[in-house]
Formats: sequence, C-alpha cells, structure tokens
Amino acid sequence: MPSLDWTRRRNDISRLQWSPHVVHIGRVDKKIGRVSNKSRKASAARPGRRSLAETAQVRVRILDEAERLFATKGFRGVSFRELGRAVGVRPFTIQHHFGSKLGLYSTVLCRWDGEVRGLVSGSLGAVPPNDVAALIERVMDELFEFLLAHRDWVSLNARAALGEGLPPGAETDDRSWVGFLGNVTRIGALAAAGFDLRLLLITVEGILNNLVLSDARYRQLFGCGLDDARLRTQVKSHLKLVLLRLWLPGGVVALAAPRARPRRTR
Repeated sequence: MPSLDWTRRRNDISRLQWSPHVVHIGRVDKKIGRVSNKSRKASAARPGRRSLAETAQVRVRILDEAERLFATKGFRGVSFRELGRAVGVRPFTIQHHFGSKLGLYSTVLCRWDGEVRGLVSGSLGAVPPNDVAALIERVMDELFEFLLAHRDWVSLNARAALGEGLPPGAETDDRSWVGFLGNVTRIGALAAAGFDLRLLLITVEGILNNLVLSDARYRQLFGCGLDDARLRTQVKSHLKLVLLRLWLPGGVVALAAPRARPRRTR
C-alpha cells in the first residue's frame, strides 16, 4: 500500500498537469499563478540568435571584408574559411547570406552600382538642359570623390573587366550603362546639341578608374597620394580641363592646371 506522502504528491502532480495557470520551472511540482518577467525575458532572449540589426551589421562586415579580399586576391584567391576568420563568423554564416562564393562575388561587384547611377542622375538633374560644361564638371565632382572613397571596389571592377578567373560558365549581372541610359529622359536634348552622353560616361569611368588605381604614381611624382587634399583638388581641376578640351574644344575657359610639388629629399 503506497504511503500517504506519495499519494499526496501524485495528486499534486495530477492537478499541475491539468491546471490552466501552471508554469513549470525546474521541478515539476512548483506552481505559480502567472509567468514572471524573468521567465519572459529568458524565453525571449534565445541565446545564439542575432537580432535583425545585428544580422544586417554582420552582412555589411562580410561585404566590406569580401570587397577588400577580392580586390587584392581575386575570385579564386578567397575562401569562405579565410573570409570567415577575417570577419569573425563561421563559413556557414556567409553561405547563409549569399549562397555561394559566386553569389557573394556578384553582390560585392554590384554593391555600389545604384549609388554611382544615382550620382549621375543627380548631376543630370542639377544642371541646365544643354549646359555640357556644367554637366562635365558636376559629374567629375561627384564621381571623383565617390570612387576615391571606394578604391577596393574600383580595383575589383578592374579585375572583373579583365575577366579574372571566374569559373567556366559563370556570369554576372549586366552592369553597363545601357540599362541606366534607357531611363534617362535628357539624352535626346543632349544629342540634339551634338553631345553623346554614352561616350562621356564611358570616358569618365575609364579615366577615374585608372586615376584611382594610380595612387602609387602620384606618390612617386608628387611626394604624396590622393589622400592629400591639395593634390586631390589639383588633380580634379586638371581632369575637368582635359575633359572640357576634349568635348568642347572651341569654348573652354582654361582651369588652373596642377603644379608638381617638389619631391621630398632625404
């Protein structure tokens, strides 16, 4: 015959199982009327899972580091393991966000395309319809500073343009100016004035890309790089002068060309 204590405990357990206001914490026979705040916080925290803000930050860190590594080592020279160590995440986290290395590479390659096209669109809308000189100066001002601030991305684009070692059959999205120009309504007005916006964009893009990648040459010839504010201003003025003379040879007002700074002697 079971003891009285055991019968009472069994009855208590039976009531706990059927009570609609019971929360079991630790031991099965502990009964309270409502969930405490501490219990709510413990269940909501879910250790090991990131918040949406933290997930977004991790994604940005992955893109930043991938941009740097792809720019210096190329597509084949970067692995998820190495990238994970640099970012401080597991390779599975990178795969979760981007699927594959080609998916990550394509995302990094197209990362700033929207900003570049936004700068060009803003420049087109900020100058008079047929003022080609003002357009050239505005586009140069906007793109020059942006590309200098994203040198790794420029270097990566140069690698991609040269077809650097992607897997056979791998294709990236169309990143040309074709789609952008299809949405620009002022091309007709510029063409009527004898100005081809397509050629300007290709020319500016090529000049600025090479300029950003030539920082070592500036250091050799001028004793400082493009991070020097004075040299940066001189170079920008020089580029505007060159483009204006190319596109408007008959009506250009000369700008101040950069003067070589004396080289530092040891």
